[in-house]
Amino acid sequence: MRLIMLMAVGLLVACGSKDKGEDASTSFAAAQAIVDQIASEHGNVQRLTLHAVPAGKDGCTQVASTLASRRGKPSDPEDLQALETGKEVVLDEAGAIDLTVPIRMVDGKPTAVAGVTMKVQDGADRDALLAEARRVATALEAAIASAKKPLW
Repeated sequence: MRLIMLMAVGLLVACGSKDKGEDASTSFAAAQAIVDQIASEHGNVQRLTLHAVPAGKDGCTQVASTLASRRGKPSDPEDLQALETGKEVVLDEAGAIDLTVPIRMVDGKPTAVAGVTMKVQDGADRDALLAEARRVATALEAAIASAKKPLW
């Protein structure tokens, strides 16, 4: 049921959005709606960011993020590493774990990455948080695939 609702929200946003010279923080509205919806379904998510190379651009960009100040900014080194190697990157941050997961595979290579930052509270099970972060990334990948049109 949640997937159907997510798809409906994504389609509504996508159908209603047109690129009218919008700035980078709003030009990927359909992707942003998906990121916001998925993050809202996972209470431990501190930040969720989708990284990809937008059409007509050369560099990997943070196309959608729950943190508005990141939208449209170049991707961080760990995000580029995950995109280039196709392997997860885990960073321990103060009070959080940042997992970057390659997603949106085409011809066996990732075309996007999900940056999933999970809150870490005292006594938290690190492996359980990483598993949840992977589920979040998988949900993001599925929602992007179900959009059936390029979101960036």
